[in-house]
Formats: sequence, C-alpha cells, structure tokens
Amino acid sequence: GCGDSLLAARAAVAISIEAVRAARRVPCAACLVRPPGHHVARDGKTAVAPSQGFCLLNSVAVAALEASANGFAKVAVVDFDVHHGNGTEDIL
Repeated sequence: GCGDSLLAARAAVAISIEAVRAARRVPCAACLVRPPGHHVARDGKTAVAPSQGFCLLNSVAVAALEASANGFAKVAVVDFDVHHGNGTEDIL
C-alpha cells in the first residue's frame, strides 16, 4: 500500500464527520471519499482478513454513528459498489 493511505483514510473520516455537522446548516450533505472503508468492522478487521481491499477506517459507519448521536432520526447508507459492505453492516 501507499505510505499515505492511513492519512487519506483519516481525512475521509474527518470529512465525513464534517458533512454530518454541516447537514444541520444546509439542506443536504454528501461525501465521495477514498479509501472506502466499508469492509472494516468493529474490531478493525473483517471476518476473513485483517483488511480487505483499500479499507483502513470505516468513514461511512463513523459518519452514520455521528449522525445518530447528534439527533438525526434517519440515516441512509448508500454504498455504490459491486459487493457487500460487510464492515459497515457489522458496525451499524
């Protein structure tokens, strides 16, 4: 992997949290971030491997939990991919 992969994953999480916070002030917010993170489960790994693909931190799950913790009654996770986001399901 790239030496800056963890930095990129941390930025994806930070941007996702900021989008949730901005959603209180604007009609809608969305993030298109890389790396995706949808395979990273609660314990930081998946059922079959310590990491899958480019997933290091699960930014979408962090954002969904941030939204839920901040009073959003409904949170939708839309994962445009050709396979299951098993980590996100495990966390949420």
